[in-house]
Amino acid sequence: MTATQTSIWNGTTMQNTHPTLPEGTRVYATGDIHGRLDLLEVMGKAIESDLKNRPITDPVSIFLGDYIDRGPDSQGVIDFLVDHHHRTPRQVCLKGNHEASLLEFLQDAGTLYHWEDLGGTETLLSYGLSIHDLMGSAGAESVQTIFKENLSKLHETFFESLPLHYQCGDYLFVHAGIRPDVPLEEQRAEELMWIRGPFLDFQEDFGVFVVHGHTPVEHIDRRSNRLDVDTEAYASGRLTCAVLEGTDMKFITATTDGWDLFDFIPTHK
Repeated sequence: MTATQTSIWNGTTMQNTHPTLPEGTRVYATGDIHGRLDLLEVMGKAIESDLKNRPITDPVSIFLGDYIDRGPDSQGVIDFLVDHHHRTPRQVCLKGNHEASLLEFLQDAGTLYHWEDLGGTETLLSYGLSIHDLMGSAGAESVQTIFKENLSKLHETFFESLPLHYQCGDYLFVHAGIRPDVPLEEQRAEELMWIRGPFLDFQEDFGVFVVHGHTPVEHIDRRSNRLDVDTEAYASGRLTCAVLEGTDMKFITATTDGWDLFDFIPTHK
């Protein structure tokens, strides 16, 4: 493998270990939130503070999917993401496998038990359903009916409008990852939201530097071809955001005690 190769995405070349963004652009890419509104609110303040201290022409907030399930306040997280006008001018929210599972349930009540296995119970409770509703004898169809009644049109539109990926400069932002050696337009939605092994095990150049979540790591994990920012916020109490500008990489860690901006990301070979 050479250090420079032709991208399968746009016909350009890149140094896979030195991805860059256009001049004047800074990206804040936040990992899986999973219902932790408390941590998301801290992260929002962190981003606002960083922009005040280090202004830039074109700041972009990118959220990498899995906003719901497992944590206690999925509805509050979606409220926060929908009401983004006072933060960065541009916000991109990608679709994760958990949002896909919610949308599947809206269409097919029979998928309830699969969604509950993923943590969907916590989302249903946050949208006003009760334990009695979930355990009642009426079954999945009744749960679906109540959930549809409680889900605002604004939130439903939010879930339905989520894109699967976003590209900026040498970076590709996606929830789970990509199938190696497959052009972007031929990638299957399921793999963009669910893939692990074939993507995580691939050590060569993807042609883009991939920033993703989906696979929990103890600390933000940079490899030569990708960056994983899912620090399992709902369980660890740490929400992580990659801060990307030019060829520079920093990251923010948000906890209930506050936030810190770090200059160094450990690199794995």
